[in-house]
Amino acid sequence: MKCLRRNMTEFEYLPYDGTETDLNDDGEHTGEFHRSYGYPVLMMGNISVPSGNVNQTFYGQDIRYTHTLVMDDPNTEINEGGLIRWKGHLYDIRAVKPSINFVSVALRRQTGDNYDPYVPDEMDGG
Repeated sequence: MKCLRRNMTEFEYLPYDGTETDLNDDGEHTGEFHRSYGYPVLMMGNISVPSGNVNQTFYGQDIRYTHTLVMDDPNTEINEGGLIRWKGHLYDIRAVKPSINFVSVALRRQTGDNYDPYVPDEMDGG
């Protein structure tokens, strides 16, 4: 029931590309690193707020998450380490659990404490 087309919403998936070094104003490497992400990919899925103990037991007690994404394609390209942009907010991908008919993804909304400023702003990779 969760994967009915009428329950799905559009979101952007930003795949994790690795790390890059920071540059100072003169263009020299500072020795600091930041995560880099690929171009956003438009996808469809059901994003909902988790509730109850079933999801906590399913993902494990040590993984904190704020939302659950369910997609009807078990062969999806979504991997841990990437980001989801949905309704103007960024979400870290905390866990990916594939099944025979669908894949469940645990998401954690980024706030001031865990916000990543190195994220492409638009679909064209800007």
